[in-house]
Amino acid sequence: MTCKKRSYALQLAIMAGVLFMLTCTCIPGLPGLWAQNSSASAASSAQVSGVTMLPSVTGMTPDQAAAARNLTPAQKGAIAQELEKTGGKLTPGAVDALKGRPEFEGLSPEEVAKGKELIEQAEKKQPDRAADRGPKRTITDLPKGETLFERAQMLGSYQNIPLDLRPFGYDFFREAAIKVITDRKDIPVPLQYVVGPGDEVRIVLWGRVNASYTLTVDRDGKIAIPDIGPLNVAGMTFEEMSGHLTSQAQQITGTNVDITMGALRTIPIFVLGDVRRPGAYTIGALATITDALLLSGGPSEIGTMRTIQLKRSDTIIKQYDLYDLLLKGDKSQDMTLQAGDIVFVPVIGPYAAIAGNVKRPAIYELKDDYTLAHLFDLAGGIIPTAYTQQIQVERTIKNEKKIVVDIDDKNLSRAKGILLQDGDIVKVFPIVEKDVNAVYLQGNVKRGGKYALTPGMRLKDILKSEQELLPDTYFDYALIKRVQPPGMETTLVPFSLEKLLLRNDPKSNLPLEPQDQIFVFSKWFFRDKPYYAVSGEVRQGGRFDLEENTRVKDAILAAGNVTKDAFLEKAELIRVNEKKEYYTIYFNVAEALANNPQENLLVHDQDSIIIHSVWEQVNKEEVYVDGDVKNPGAYLLTQGMTVKDLIFKAGNLLDSAFVGEAEITSLVVDNAQVAKMERKTIDLQKALAGDSAHNIILMPYDRLQVKRIPDWHEAKFASIEGEVTFPGRYSVKKGERLSSLIERAGGYTDLAYARGAVFTRESVRAMQQKSLTEMVERLERELVSQSAVEMSTAVSKEAISATQAELEQKQKFLASLRELKATGRMTVRIGHLRLLKGSEYDILLEDGDRLTIPPRNDVVTVVGSVMTHGSYIYSEDYDYENYIDMAGGYTKFADKKNVFIVKVDGSARKARGDVSWNPFKERWEMTAFGEKIKEIEPGDTIVVPEEIGRIAWLREFKDITQVLMQLAVTAGVVYNMW
Repeated sequence: MTCKKRSYALQLAIMAGVLFMLTCTCIPGLPGLWAQNSSASAASSAQVSGVTMLPSVTGMTPDQAAAARNLTPAQKGAIAQELEKTGGKLTPGAVDALKGRPEFEGLSPEEVAKGKELIEQAEKKQPDRAADRGPKRTITDLPKGETLFERAQMLGSYQNIPLDLRPFGYDFFREAAIKVITDRKDIPVPLQYVVGPGDEVRIVLWGRVNASYTLTVDRDGKIAIPDIGPLNVAGMTFEEMSGHLTSQAQQITGTNVDITMGALRTIPIFVLGDVRRPGAYTIGALATITDALLLSGGPSEIGTMRTIQLKRSDTIIKQYDLYDLLLKGDKSQDMTLQAGDIVFVPVIGPYAAIAGNVKRPAIYELKDDYTLAHLFDLAGGIIPTAYTQQIQVERTIKNEKKIVVDIDDKNLSRAKGILLQDGDIVKVFPIVEKDVNAVYLQGNVKRGGKYALTPGMRLKDILKSEQELLPDTYFDYALIKRVQPPGMETTLVPFSLEKLLLRNDPKSNLPLEPQDQIFVFSKWFFRDKPYYAVSGEVRQGGRFDLEENTRVKDAILAAGNVTKDAFLEKAELIRVNEKKEYYTIYFNVAEALANNPQENLLVHDQDSIIIHSVWEQVNKEEVYVDGDVKNPGAYLLTQGMTVKDLIFKAGNLLDSAFVGEAEITSLVVDNAQVAKMERKTIDLQKALAGDSAHNIILMPYDRLQVKRIPDWHEAKFASIEGEVTFPGRYSVKKGERLSSLIERAGGYTDLAYARGAVFTRESVRAMQQKSLTEMVERLERELVSQSAVEMSTAVSKEAISATQAELEQKQKFLASLRELKATGRMTVRIGHLRLLKGSEYDILLEDGDRLTIPPRNDVVTVVGSVMTHGSYIYSEDYDYENYIDMAGGYTKFADKKNVFIVKVDGSARKARGDVSWNPFKERWEMTAFGEKIKEIEPGDTIVVPEEIGRIAWLREFKDITQVLMQLAVTAGVVYNMW
């Protein structure tokens, strides 16, 4: 028996192994796929078993993080007080107020607590509350300024200087207004100006001949003067030309001559090199090198500012340094250009940057003088806060390394002997000491700030009396924050303002030392300030600080007094006791405002006063009107209001209102307190005429129903377009049918194709759109539930991926369905009017109906699973398969059994369905209006669907091979066991 089992197991193992190998061999690519899936599975397992480490959040110390998470009671109280003033909104003003609270400046919460602890230990007093609020800034933390004066007064962190430097002088060309001289008649012409072709010369003659001429120098360099003749002037200076023309005029005509220049010529030049807009330019004859640079946008970021070249006839005739113009205002080296000149800007030369405490930090180009002193001159010199005992130079050595050189030049005497190199960065750091002879007074005082420290100065030299303090000062505790040399440790020295100012205790009059900071606190810094709230019918309700002996009248007046709608007989004062139990005290508002001591109660901390409205005691009763009035709705019931008054309030009747009869529904409560509805009928016309029997007085909650004239309706329209005699928009009456509309439009034209008529209706469109929306929602629900089931039952990673991919495709399909818009088309089959009348297609018309009758379209379209989509000329001898053959035939996955035809009238028919065989014409036909309709007509569309029931054979084979492999392994194990 055992041998038989072992033999059977061996045979099973061999069969499974062979079948597995055959499957892998017969399916191309399957072995690689198997290996790929195996490695992917291993990688996936490793990924699942691994741990992903997320980067930690940095940028806060543990103490800062703890402070950001925890707000002390004092902090909460301060924030609440500021928010109460702004109606609960954290405005910029509230933020500034919180930052500017005097007791918060210059102290940390630990320092306040420690100082108070010292004074408590000395006097054995219990504090009202521990101080937890810390500082936001010190007195020396001034905002960074932009002016030179503010920079000169600012003391920042040492070596903390900005390095956002820009090359000096380049902004001049970015920001300066470009106005190059081309034809300026108001500029005097210099005597050395060289006259050339194109210049205008103005000549005035007087004496024997009186005349005035404006002459232009021609291309030959001559001007032709009447009565004198042509004279050559080109190449002469203005001074030489004036003398020459004067002598010629006197010799020839004996007249006196006055000569001036008119419009000057323009000349072509070139601006080349490292400029922003290089190229050829045409400028005025008096333009200079600077004008040309302005026109071209100035040097680029790598263009020089100090060795600009003017080339004439391939020779450098001038090198121009723009620093002379920008730093000294010296324009003497700026030459006038001539035709053909080239302004060339080479690459920038050696440069050095200077940052920090100088007047003009920037990057400067070096020329001739490479000393540190020259760089200071270019930067405008140092400012008073510069620390000259450590001027630092960062330098690159031979393109190999960077070094730092510190220079101690206290009196700036060594700067002339220190040579700079290309690319050096010079940093001038600020001094770090504060005012060495100053003390600071801060907090709840009238004149806080900086005071000069004199020899022997004590506390009472600054805090002379209690008149120096603001209200609500805390007298039990004040503090001196002191820095002790040489280690510069911070020491806290507490003292009592009560002893210092009220008892004149000499021991409390402590001596002061340099840099002492004296802090005076408000008593509300250590405990919450009492408050009360007023709300309801007051002009400016809110939360208010509670002063001593504040009474109800004071609180109401602080809230702007009561409004005209206030209920004065009774109001609420809600109070909370020490056990946090709330109770209400009622008082008479009028008596309280009249100073009645029994009603004008004393206000306690956290009291809330509520003034009620008089409208809470009065019910606003309403009546209603419905139906054919201009403004139906609810209206306030006033004394003696009648039906006529209500209609007037509702804007009067519409033209459609039926005045013969109206209905009033009343709500009646009987003696048993049971509500019931009663209806009465009135003659509305008599009511409007004032008949008291019908124009009755209305009661609360009465409802008037104004009826409509029977068969009254607004005008309705239907449109007919296309191949009819008179297309257009026609008004239709109740009960009118489609045949009537066609008949009123003059009937069909000769080109009309009635089978292709398109009829749309708005109510049908709304219904179709609703159905489409509901279908999409239903499909979406089914998709979600089906996908959840498939995902939960998937047995492999590949199955999950395939399900996810399928879900994504279905979601895209649903998204496309959501974008579909219903057309409202109804399938109607119209023919001759005689046949249409009385048929089921002669439908009743509705408002907005539209009928379009197209011309005949001799085309049949084929779409779907065919080789080529296309449209083909209609032929009576062709059936649907002929057109499919014309489209290249079916594709591999075409569903040949479910081919359907979308008819030209909008209906759809399955091919060879709902048709009968015509043996005489040997074709399939359908019937409508007693007439035979062919299966394929002009305008039809043949749709070949795709077969959707496919099998993922590759995936199925892979699953089969997995099963076979497992089966082979199992058989082998069983064989070995037996």
